[in-house]
Amino acid sequence: MKRPVSTKMAAWLAALSTAWAVTGCGGGASSSESAAPVSVKLIAMNDFHGNIEVPAANNGGSVVLKDPANAAGTTVRSGGAAYLATLIKQLKAQNPYSIVVGAGDMVGASPVTSTLTHDEATVDILNQIGLEVTSVGNHEFDHGKTELLRLQNGGCYPGGTIGQDTCIKGGSFSGATYKWLSANVVDSSSGQSLFPATYVKKFGPVSVGFIGLTLKGTPQVVTSTGVAGLDFQDEATTINKYAASLKASGVNAVVVLIHQGGQTTASTLNDKTCPNLTGDILPIVDALSSNVDVVVSGHTHQEYVCTRNGKLLTSTGFYGSAVTEINLTLLPGGGVLTRDANTRPVINDLNTTVPAGFSILTKDATIDAAVQSYVSLSATLKNQVVGSITADIKRALLSSSSTPTRDETAEGAMGDVMADVYLAGGPKADIAFINPGGVRADLIYKNGGAVTYGDLLTVAPFGNTLVTVDLTGADLVRLLEQQWEAPNCAAKTGANGCGRMLQPSSTFSYTWDASKPAGAAVGSGNRVVAGSLKLNGVAMDLTKTYRVTLNSFMAPGPGDNFSVVTANGKNVTPSGVIDIDAFVGYMKAHPSLAPPAARITRLN
Repeated sequence: MKRPVSTKMAAWLAALSTAWAVTGCGGGASSSESAAPVSVKLIAMNDFHGNIEVPAANNGGSVVLKDPANAAGTTVRSGGAAYLATLIKQLKAQNPYSIVVGAGDMVGASPVTSTLTHDEATVDILNQIGLEVTSVGNHEFDHGKTELLRLQNGGCYPGGTIGQDTCIKGGSFSGATYKWLSANVVDSSSGQSLFPATYVKKFGPVSVGFIGLTLKGTPQVVTSTGVAGLDFQDEATTINKYAASLKASGVNAVVVLIHQGGQTTASTLNDKTCPNLTGDILPIVDALSSNVDVVVSGHTHQEYVCTRNGKLLTSTGFYGSAVTEINLTLLPGGGVLTRDANTRPVINDLNTTVPAGFSILTKDATIDAAVQSYVSLSATLKNQVVGSITADIKRALLSSSSTPTRDETAEGAMGDVMADVYLAGGPKADIAFINPGGVRADLIYKNGGAVTYGDLLTVAPFGNTLVTVDLTGADLVRLLEQQWEAPNCAAKTGANGCGRMLQPSSTFSYTWDASKPAGAAVGSGNRVVAGSLKLNGVAMDLTKTYRVTLNSFMAPGPGDNFSVVTANGKNVTPSGVIDIDAFVGYMKAHPSLAPPAARITRLN
């Protein structure tokens, strides 16, 4: 693999290229021939989250394609590393000047097959697929910087069992051959970025500089232990600094790989009209200098190909169901002449027919064999039946999306069940909540309703522990208001407008008024209907203290910007109970589990 080119070396190469173009060599190519435009292909992905197997159809394993025979678009099955590898090979074959890049969350919040190998399985598969460089995302920090450094540099998982859950191949693990970048993630003790800030790739007479970073708000969306000792700096300021340096060194194009994103209301893949483009990525892109040419984004699990502030702005969706093909035409000694992008779906052979203009991919045999080896390794634990359900138990899902994903603005049955799991599994408490982003999948009725350990771990892959805190009734009102206040309102959009809706346990209910304005400053929202909070059907006393169970992401917090927990929570009691263990216990105690009734009422 090509090693990153230093700034000094890049400048030297650029100067040398210019000198050759001007002077020639022994009657060689003319200056006009030397200056012929060069085509470069970027193959981008984001939010893979360890989905080396084909994801479930309702959880990243389907996309909606434009279809001449169906105005609403046609849904097809998608994803799976063996099919992803085939598509990448096909795209790379079109241009020898190609590179595979990522925009973060390659690992973390992974399905059971990868989780049980501490994501070593995913690193191995991505190595083989040919990923060359990626930014860090927030989920790369789920288990702290030491573990992330191990995934980059190699070594067995501390406390793991060699050959079973770590160092599986020949008793060793050499780490990722691709490079993580973290331009805005600074180690507090050294003052240096945790990983390199930039990466330069040479394509014949031209070069492309990459800047990799994650969202500044990563400490708000990762457990506090995961980001200990790290500072997360402003995105636009960081990008502009390194973009200027890269251009000064002689690169012909600057591409940003950033784990922050937006969303559109497009209902089919590759809708370049980008209807109603919104999200936290927009003010970042708007603040970027002309030195930046392309922004490859992620984090929101949405797909789009847009133009913003003169830059190409893309995102593939999530879980490897698509890649973005980005084609650049670069002028040696100059810059970008043309740029274009298209989202290419990873259409697997679970389909029998697809819309005109698309084709079904075959598996890459080598990658498929590697995936199946990891599947077999985890099969015993993964397939252990731990309970049963009477019907599908789902999250709230966005109804209009080219890559269907969860709707964090709404209550969902799966989230409510997880809150009940917390209440039953932690120390004695009155109420429990789970953040909607903590509910990663649905439980789908199959095999007579049987639920396996693997099913549960796919829903709850984080390994969070349960924590119980004291909050007053007034604190709970403020906690609920933070669902729709800034910055949560800017972070997520969906059926209820904007925000992040906490999923409550069965003991708690309340009413909110959608006619009241959303996006208020912290501490000033007023959407919760006065007097509507009830504990077991009885109105709650705002002056009384209640015990509330949350996960270790929210307490001590402030996970997902719910700062009330950190600021006002008293008597914080870590239980040591891991969420997946509580989930298994709950399923065994509740045979034939049915989807629960809603606990939240919306007015207007």
